Amino acid sequence: MRALALLPWLLAAALAQVQVAATTPILADLVRQVGGNRVAVVAVVPPGADPHTFEPTPSVAQALSQTRLLFANGLGLEPYLPKLQALLPKNARVVLLGEGQPGLICGEDHAEEDHGHGPCDPHLWLDPAYAVRYAERILEALAALDPGGRDLYRANLERFKKEVEALDRAYRACGLKGTKVVVQHDAFRYFARRYGLEVVGVLSQGGAQEAGSQSFLALLEKAKREGVRLVLAEPQFQGKALKTLAEAIGARVAVLYTDTLDARVRTYLDLLRHNLRALCP
Repeated sequence: MRALALLPWLLAAALAQVQVAATTPILADLVRQVGGNRVAVVAVVPPGADPHTFEPTPSVAQALSQTRLLFANGLGLEPYLPKLQALLPKNARVVLLGEGQPGLICGEDHAEEDHGHGPCDPHLWLDPAYAVRYAERILEALAALDPGGRDLYRANLERFKKEVEALDRAYRACGLKGTKVVVQHDAFRYFARRYGLEVVGVLSQGGAQEAGSQSFLALLEKAKREGVRLVLAEPQFQGKALKTLAEAIGARVAVLYTDTLDARVRTYLDLLRHNLRALCP
């Protein structure tokens, strides 16, 4: 099935100037936003899958065999990255979009140790300003490989920036500043910092693994004490404990997209729009 899913990309790659890959659907879409029809990009991790726990399949080797560039997030998001690098042609380049970005949240400020994350929170793209920074790095990498496409890539980037900036203004107008939240998965540090949310606690111990009974009760009491009225869930992580906690404290549950896309939310801009509607109904 995965091999069949790659067929459209393989056909498009035959016509495109530049053949590249990205580790996740979100990163792949950022490449499409900049590259347009001049670039054929495949997402290694399929839509809806967890990019933290993905394991490369045989079909991935075929997809990467003609790749000139591999875009990855880095910062420990993709523990399988060395396996992907081993599948690339010798002249292929790996571009780590998250590494070296300013303002990384690391150490004690990043509380989650699940999924094999590194010492820094890797979920920068949930802050739209970082998504634009990613797109700027993508432009430079594509233009280095395909100098003739630089003007097109620049025009596409400027269009993308305008759409992101408009959505960023909508988030700021929503009145999120000062909102106390409990989150299912510790993916919202950059988002919270940008829009002034306060993350009171994290329910997950790692992916779908929820907190033990003692940890859950401690979080429940803290959420009550802090007056939490909003719980942030994700489509793939909506366990019983989350619903129990939300009901116990009288909080609303907002289901936000973080790590991946699917048939309903197909692009990064779709993700921003969906999350805005969920937070500001």
